[in-house]
Amino acid sequence: MPRKKLDRQKDYIQFVIDTEDKKAFDTWCLANGTTMSDVIRKEIAPYIAKGKKLLKEGE
Repeated sequence: MPRKKLDRQKDYIQFVIDTEDKKAFDTWCLANGTTMSDVIRKEIAPYIAKGKKLLKEGE
């Protein structure tokens, strides 16, 4: 039985990173049991919250 497709709206953020920097970051992530996506989500979460607040105030 096919899985029901969830109605999710997502945008993707892409950025350029030096090959050696990515290798170093991937090594750090592996050593700490995390992923680049997890780190980025955690780091930008406060700015997303502030932006949502600004959007709500502008309504």
